[in-house]
Amino acid sequence: MTFTSAEPVGPDTLERAAGLMRDRVKAAELTDVEVTVEEKRQITVAGPAESEESLKALGAPAELAFRPVLSQLPTQDKGTCGAQADASPSQPLRACGEQQGALSTYELGPVAVPGTDVSDAAADVDAARGGGWFVTLEFTSAGAKKFADVTGRLAQQTPPQNQFAIVLDGTVVSAPSVSTAITGGTAEISGDFTPQEAEELAANLDTGALPVRLRVSSVTTVPASQG
Repeated sequence: MTFTSAEPVGPDTLERAAGLMRDRVKAAELTDVEVTVEEKRQITVAGPAESEESLKALGAPAELAFRPVLSQLPTQDKGTCGAQADASPSQPLRACGEQQGALSTYELGPVAVPGTDVSDAAADVDAARGGGWFVTLEFTSAGAKKFADVTGRLAQQTPPQNQFAIVLDGTVVSAPSVSTAITGGTAEISGDFTPQEAEELAANLDTGALPVRLRVSSVTTVPASQG
């Protein structure tokens, strides 16, 4: 599988991206996977054919941010959402998100807590709630303070402005309401995750966002040897 950059970048940037992808391989405990930079212009990921989706996930941007919800409107389909392709952290953002099977368009405020304030991420399963998988996040000391401050402010608002959107690569993956300041220095991303999806998400968040946006340019499948 070959990844190329969506925009022109230097070989040093590709090397940093490949290094993070190798870290993701270790964090997700993938086996027989090799990440290399070819000709200083593309990243090649080699691994078992049955792990194709996991290999693709290695190239996800994994840009995480927490933004306050300004408004939330029901939406029939993603084609009518009008989500923005990108926005500065200091600017509002329009994004789509599906919660409990219902799609919504969210108008979000500027980033209140960036993904760089997350120090650790791990996949876990909640046996008490039917065995659903989720991802726990632990903040740095600075991130924990920001999170406590903003959740304290949101708790004083009325719905939907008491919600805190967790935005991953431009999509709202969760938008829980807040009733009181959250001071424990941790947060949770819940969703309809499979064990594999939760592990991959945790691995990507734990290693941090890639320095460049990648796209899959080719996939080659080699038949298993016979004999």
